[in-house]
Amino acid sequence: LVVEKGIEPSYLDSLFPQLLQFFDPQKVVYNGGIAKIKEWKISCYLEVMEGGVPCTNPNMDLLRVFSPLLGTCNDLFLHWYAQQHACNRPGSKSRLVGCKRLMTFITRYTPAPGEQALLKHVDGAGKVDGSVVVALPIDRWSASEEENSFVSHGGGLTFWDGRDSQTKKPLEVHYETRSGDIAFIDRAVWHQA
Repeated sequence: LVVEKGIEPSYLDSLFPQLLQFFDPQKVVYNGGIAKIKEWKISCYLEVMEGGVPCTNPNMDLLRVFSPLLGTCNDLFLHWYAQQHACNRPGSKSRLVGCKRLMTFITRYTPAPGEQALLKHVDGAGKVDGSVVVALPIDRWSASEEENSFVSHGGGLTFWDGRDSQTKKPLEVHYETRSGDIAFIDRAVWHQA
């Protein structure tokens, strides 16, 4: 599910100068996933799972800047998850009271080889209950919007979820996400950005 402008774009704009100031991509090595890319170096990690792969030191400056947004994402995720999984049905003994973020990161895509996409993958190898993706603004602070824009060059999110009833092939859904759009991804759903 993608909610258009679920986060106010002007609020995200207000965070961007600090994002530019503190963004420091970290090189991590992991199994490479379906794309077989073992070295990832276009994301900056704000929170990392203890003992998890990939692992690096979190960027505490960006975590401080983005903490209010992350709190909002938690609240929205819990609301979505409760609706998605009917966790709060009358008589139900299980109540969803909180969530824990395992990996929080910001990724910068560029036209350079290896930096254009986060290719098809499942978050947490299916060991997480779900994920949230927030589309950040196009960088209009370090260069012109036209220079940094992905419009007409891709961008957005693609999901593979469910199967076509006739062809039995996975259903592919593409969203042209823009600043403030928020995506809620259920566990074990293949997707790419």
